Amino acid sequence: MVQDMLNRVGYVIVYVRDMDSMVSFWRDKLGLKPSYVSSEWSEFPLDNIILAFHHSRDAQAGHTGIVFQVDDIHETVNTLRNAGVDVSEVRDIGVGLEVTLTDPEGNKYNLFKPKP
Repeated sequence: MVQDMLNRVGYVIVYVRDMDSMVSFWRDKLGLKPSYVSSEWSEFPLDNIILAFHHSRDAQAGHTGIVFQVDDIHETVNTLRNAGVDVSEVRDIGVGLEVTLTDPEGNKYNLFKPKP
């Protein structure tokens, strides 16, 4: 069956206007290590997926729908704010705690800590 073949997501792609700014943000402020960087395509491998950025002069900022799960949301928020990252206040959404961070182009990502 097809569902057995489509068993995991390999890439999540965010379209961006300024690749240098995005690579610098994810590498220098968030501490992710890129595996590939070019002016058109860049990759940041995570545990089980690759976060990729694709250059597009028509890219428009918005909420990406990408949620990163974290072990300690308060420590993560403090670390990000100390690095100069725009992070919202922590919100209790019932099933856990959540914040939103914004990249240099205005794209939004969520950080989530599930409740035990």
